[in-house]
Amino acid sequence: MTEAFSNRRKGDASLWRRGRLLLAAVGLLCVLAITFLVSEIVREMRFLNSASSDNVHWVLSQAEVEFLEFHNAIDLARQSDDPQALEHVVVEFDVFYSRMMTLGTGSLYADLRAIGNFGYPVSVIREKLDAMIPLIDGSRDDLRAGLGTLAAEADEIRPLLRRVATTGLQFFAERSDESRSSVAVTMLRLALITVALVLALVVLLSHTRRVSNQTERRGQELADAYARLNTILQTSLDAVVVSDLQGKILNFNAAAERIFQYSRDEVIGRNIAEVLIPDDYRAAHAAGMARMRDTGEQRVVGHGRIRLESKRRNGQIFPVELAIEKAQAGEEEVMVAFLRDISHRVASEKELVEARDKALAGEKAKAEFLAMMTHEIRTPLNGLLGNLALLDKTALSPAQGRYVRNMQISGGVLMHHVDTVLDVARFESGVSVAREEVVHLGELFQNIVDSQASAAEANGNQMLWGWVGEPAEWVRIDASRLRQVLLNLVGNATKFTRDGRILIEAERSAEPTGEMLEIRVIDSGIGISEEDQERVFNDFQTVGDANFAGQAGTGLGLGIARRFVEAMGGEIGVESTPGEGSVFWLRVPLVLADGSGKPEEHSAAAPETPGRDILLVEDNEINLELAREMLTGLGHRVTEARDGEQAVAAASGHRFDLILMDIRMPRLDGLGATRAIRSGAGASRDVPIVALSANVLPEARDSFTEAGMTGFLPKPLTEDGLLQVIARFCSGAKPAPDPAPQPPEPAISPMDRLRRRYEDETRTLFDWLATGPADRAEIAHRAHQVAGSAAAFGQSELREALVAVEMAAERNAPGLETTIAAARAAWENAPAPTLS
Repeated sequence: MTEAFSNRRKGDASLWRRGRLLLAAVGLLCVLAITFLVSEIVREMRFLNSASSDNVHWVLSQAEVEFLEFHNAIDLARQSDDPQALEHVVVEFDVFYSRMMTLGTGSLYADLRAIGNFGYPVSVIREKLDAMIPLIDGSRDDLRAGLGTLAAEADEIRPLLRRVATTGLQFFAERSDESRSSVAVTMLRLALITVALVLALVVLLSHTRRVSNQTERRGQELADAYARLNTILQTSLDAVVVSDLQGKILNFNAAAERIFQYSRDEVIGRNIAEVLIPDDYRAAHAAGMARMRDTGEQRVVGHGRIRLESKRRNGQIFPVELAIEKAQAGEEEVMVAFLRDISHRVASEKELVEARDKALAGEKAKAEFLAMMTHEIRTPLNGLLGNLALLDKTALSPAQGRYVRNMQISGGVLMHHVDTVLDVARFESGVSVAREEVVHLGELFQNIVDSQASAAEANGNQMLWGWVGEPAEWVRIDASRLRQVLLNLVGNATKFTRDGRILIEAERSAEPTGEMLEIRVIDSGIGISEEDQERVFNDFQTVGDANFAGQAGTGLGLGIARRFVEAMGGEIGVESTPGEGSVFWLRVPLVLADGSGKPEEHSAAAPETPGRDILLVEDNEINLELAREMLTGLGHRVTEARDGEQAVAAASGHRFDLILMDIRMPRLDGLGATRAIRSGAGASRDVPIVALSANVLPEARDSFTEAGMTGFLPKPLTEDGLLQVIARFCSGAKPAPDPAPQPPEPAISPMDRLRRRYEDETRTLFDWLATGPADRAEIAHRAHQVAGSAAAFGQSELREALVAVEMAAERNAPGLETTIAAARAAWENAPAPTLS
């Protein structure tokens, strides 16, 4: 550009010399005209310099300056996460866009735009800027994602803008020359052209110096930006690998050297596939690269971070997080890959998954243990308590009657402890569900007082209840939980009070969150020390006095009461003074209800029902005998089935009034039998089916209902429970016809019949085991059946030995024959079976 202006300056000097000769020839005659023309030319030149040339020069140079500021803003935004950097890009874009609009539409540049070297670059630049508008005006996330594209487009604009500036300056310089030439045609042509040339030279030199300074500054800025970018890449914790579209590695930062264990010099120029891609993925990588080059389809490039596997120098395969973007480096497209070693993160995730799986397995094992415990404990309890109930109906001496009642009391206490442990487990596992109902609080309190009155009188205590203030009669509340909490509190008050007074007070209170019900159990007993009050609601914590050592329980009652009250949305606490008594209080939300539609409840005893035709399904001989004795004793006709298949067959050919179905049975369990009966077309497909099970967990009951069962009766069975179930499900059914008369059986007591059946069952089991059966599942099942009965007949060592046989068979453990031999020895040495 400087050489062009120098040539132009030599031509102008020649014209200036010719002008001087012409000026001398004209002489004085042209002085006035020259003076006039000079004044006009000076005025015109001033006008041109101020309104055109200077303005054009400033606009063109300012366009380059604003372009550089826009480009720098893009570079800074790419290096920074600061949202203000993106706003700076938008501002600089708007300024540069406005400047290019001036060049593209301003009337001052209309003639200039007719020149191809000016008009075409300006239109191309405007098209590129228009293409950037969606990114600039779009979301800032899209703008940040498109910074690379903006930078590439800006690099393409730079030579076009330089071309525009050069052409513009050249055009207006020529126009200035022409203007000065036209003025110099007059008398002072040489002088004016000389002045014009000098001024043009000064302007050009100044502009050249300015452009040179700008170029030098821009070069320094680019060098600084490159140094900063190189520093960022080298200090990045993520590996940065740059390659061309053929996969040849062009750059490899320090993090990549550390992660992949290659030096930069070792990998530059090599194909990325042979260095970083595992052998199993190379074919897919090559296909993807070829597809991108041929069709432009990008399945990984530009899709954000994805998880893949890579390979170190030593051949180790490890997980990485990969993000690839395409960029323009001059005329060449390159791919920039950012890789992060996530081996530690994946290992941590794996540990978390394993920990979760272990926790879930622990919860499953806990649930299985609870189910097994309920079955293993309740099954012998069923036999024990049921036989005691039958024994109590026989002729007993006073001493025998006292022994039977004591055994019934102990069995009831044991059952209460089992239920308590299950309550705790249900709360800990989160499966306990509230069941609200409309109840009359006065009746609930009176029933609690009536049930505990005899125990209170036995200790010389007076028990009362009453309202403080306005009473609340019908309410919607979880009556079962409230009843259990109050029974626990009243029971404790009764145990630790002698010759005193126990009072249940109830009071309504208004709270900011709504109306509350406060219940206080007040006693005049031994009291609780302050330090014991802080732990009395914890599990397995007992407090008391030496005089009441025999009253200590499991320490779970108040812990369960606390859980029940908190589950009802309330709170519980205690206030006590040792030697004076205690006040246990609880507050729960009070929801009043309309009891007008509530049916009247009469006596808790079930109404008597005429004889019914009942199908009894039970695989355990002892439990089958007990249930049959109870049902026949109540006047009902009983048909027996010992597994699910027999039950389905019996229900298909005969219509019963009620089916009592055990759950755990061989061949086909109770759930499967119920589904078969419900889905079939047998005579009893719509008959009520009641589950008989020792598993009282809520999830077990839900599974019974899902299988199609109508109700649930927990073991151990009682006559009251059977009466309630029969009255509930057979109240509308037509009574079964009286059975045909049967020949009288020899007089034999029920106890003897049960004992003989148990002895035959045990002998049959060991005879069968002596044959060496291979079916371990059948061994476990039959050992389980006899083990449940052995505990009821006082042969605890035999039961333990049979349980060991059952566990060894289920686990397929070695040494099963030894375990069976030990069980046989325990049977041969066991005391005679007895229920007394």
